[in-house]
Amino acid sequence: MVSLAEGFGFNTNLLETNILNLAVVLPLVFSLGKDTLTSILDNRREKILSSLRSADDRFKQAQLELDAAKSELALAAEKVKEIQREGQKTMEALRLEETKRYEELHQRFDELKEETIRLEEEKVVKTFRQQLISVAFEKAIEGIRSRMDEKLHRKYIDAKIALMN
Repeated sequence: MVSLAEGFGFNTNLLETNILNLAVVLPLVFSLGKDTLTSILDNRREKILSSLRSADDRFKQAQLELDAAKSELALAAEKVKEIQREGQKTMEALRLEETKRYEELHQRFDELKEETIRLEEEKVVKTFRQQLISVAFEKAIEGIRSRMDEKLHRKYIDAKIALMN
């Protein structure tokens, strides 16, 4: 080490020189850079706090929107359930109405069938009667013709003429 009596010189001991340099530089850095560093740190802290407040506000807004969306979803789900219940009621009413119409139609067909059978029976009976009357009439005419002689025939014609006058 160089002594003070000798004048200005270089200290080659690294440990002593670093401590001396630090002892001189650090108070200078602290005194000059304190305000700048404090200002930079304050600005950074304000930006971080502002970002946090903004993020918190956005989170609160998103939470409100989420709550509103959940509420709308619950309302929509309730509406879907109501529509399903109404659809079930409507389907049941339609099913009952269709069953009733089917039964009425079936009853009408049965009535028409019975009416058709009755009409066909009447038609057959009428045809049978007409045939029976025709046969009976033909046999009666044959019987009359076979029994009628000329004398009886004249009497019959005279009686008919008399009835006309």
